[in-house]
Amino acid sequence: LEMNFKGIKNKLRRFKSLFEEHWEAFIGRHPRYNTDYYHAEIKKMLTCSSSAGGFATYQCLSCGKGEHKVNFSCKGKACPQCGKRYARESMVKIAARLFPGVTYRQAVLTLPAQLRIPFYNHPNPSHLYSKFMGLAQACFEELIQKRFNNTGYKIATIVFIHTHGRNGHYNPHLHVILAEGALDPTHSEWKPFQHLSLGLLRLLWQKHLLALVESEFGERQGLLNELWTQYPEGFYAYPGNDQR
Repeated sequence: LEMNFKGIKNKLRRFKSLFEEHWEAFIGRHPRYNTDYYHAEIKKMLTCSSSAGGFATYQCLSCGKGEHKVNFSCKGKACPQCGKRYARESMVKIAARLFPGVTYRQAVLTLPAQLRIPFYNHPNPSHLYSKFMGLAQACFEELIQKRFNNTGYKIATIVFIHTHGRNGHYNPHLHVILAEGALDPTHSEWKPFQHLSLGLLRLLWQKHLLALVESEFGERQGLLNELWTQYPEGFYAYPGNDQR
C-alpha cells in the first residue's frame, strides 16, 4: 500500500511538472486558453495539497503537543486528484436520483462542426449552454411521445454537457442518461420501451437545435439554410439502442 501511494504521488508530481514547464509556451501557441479562468484552474491544481494552497493545524487539546498539519485540496477542475473525487461523489448523487426498478441507457447528441465557432464566441456561454442542455429533454420527450403516440407522456433524463472532445478540441455535445420508458400520468402507469428510432431522433434533434440557433444567432440565416440543406437526414445522434 505504501509503495502504491508513493507511485501515485510520483505520477502526480510528473503531471504537475508538465504544466510548470510548458504552460506558458502552451498558451502562447493557443491564446484562447490565456484567460483568468484557465490561469486560476492551473494555479489551483499546482498548489493542491501543498501549504501554498492553505492548510489547517491540529494539536492535542490535552497536552498541546503533537502538532499535525493538513494541506487543503484545491477542488479544481484541472486537478486529477480532486477531479477523481468529484467524479466519484457525482456518481453517488446520480445513483440516488435514479428510479428503482427502471433501466437506463446513455444517449448522445452532437453539435455540427459549423456551429462550434458561433457557440464558442457567444457572449453569454452559461446562458447558451443551459438552453442547449434543455434541448435534450425536449427532443427525447417528443421522440418518445411519438413512439407511444401520446403527447401527455413524461420522461426522465439526466443531462451532462461536455464542451470538449477527447482530443481536447472545442466540441460541445450532450450525454443523456435516459430512462427506458415513459410515465402515463393519466393512469399512473410506466410504459417501458427497448428501441428508439435513430432516423427520427436525428431529425428531431436537428429541429430543436436549429430552433435554438435561430433564437440565439438569428442574424446567421445563411448558416441555418446551409445546415438544413447539408443534413437532410438530420444531425448525428446516438439513441443508445444497443447500450444498457
